[in-house]
Amino acid sequence: MPKLETDLPKGIYEDIDFAVLVQIAGRMIAHHLEAIGKDSGLSAGHLSVLGMIHRKPGLVQSVYGAILAINDATLGRYVDKLEDRGLVLRERCDDDRRTVRLTLTEPGLTFILEIKARLDERRSEITGGLGFADISELQENLVTFLTAHGPDLQET
Repeated sequence: MPKLETDLPKGIYEDIDFAVLVQIAGRMIAHHLEAIGKDSGLSAGHLSVLGMIHRKPGLVQSVYGAILAINDATLGRYVDKLEDRGLVLRERCDDDRRTVRLTLTEPGLTFILEIKARLDERRSEITGGLGFADISELQENLVTFLTAHGPDLQET
């Protein structure tokens, strides 16, 4: 069978810098998230925000931006759309009315659980055939990396 010009040469990723590899992997995973969110008109960014609110409910809006490395303007647009769809609730803090905490609404919780189920169905596609031990090790290393290089989050 003739080789296609689009076929990647064996070992193409082996001499690529770590930072570029992480970017490529992130885009590949985002592609799967985009496909899942497409039916509902939500991007991978929207789904990431919803997922983080589900995992860490009630944090200050700007903290979600820091965790997800999303600037305030983009995060604000994401939250606006999620709020308009009835998936997220913004609540002003009593002690500082400028501060907003985010929680999921009941429809938001139902929605993100459906998304998580769809992700689980595609897990082998998303993880590229990595085994459980490989995924656990990669996740542990990414947590270490993000903890070392991520924001210093004092406000929760």
